[in-house]
Amino acid sequence: MQTWIFIGAVFVALWVMQFVMTHFQMKNYYSTISEMSRRGSGYLGVGVSKKRFGKGVVTVLVSDEHDIVVDAKKMSGVTVFSRFEQYSEVIGENLSSLLAFNTDPQTQQALSKAVEKIEVEKK
Repeated sequence: MQTWIFIGAVFVALWVMQFVMTHFQMKNYYSTISEMSRRGSGYLGVGVSKKRFGKGVVTVLVSDEHDIVVDAKKMSGVTVFSRFEQYSEVIGENLSSLLAFNTDPQTQQALSKAVEKIEVEKK
């Protein structure tokens, strides 16, 4: 009987820990979006590419009125410990060139979705 209580307690502790870590990751996500949306002019696009099991990628792009990327951040990973990092490889690129950017397929999909969101926002 004590074994089952111990297993149940471990399960509950891991579940609570996952909830807390997810909270911190979402707090990081919202603060990054808020920080990047404070620009005076331009457009913000967020792209997400997530596999059912495996690594997920989130890209946040900010472009100016001439479709040039002026700020970009990327979060990729499997766990809730992932955080946004500067994605300087795409800064200065034209939005249309990002559709054929040379990167891994999952990041490419997230970039394409972010560009698509910017295009929709511009209309």
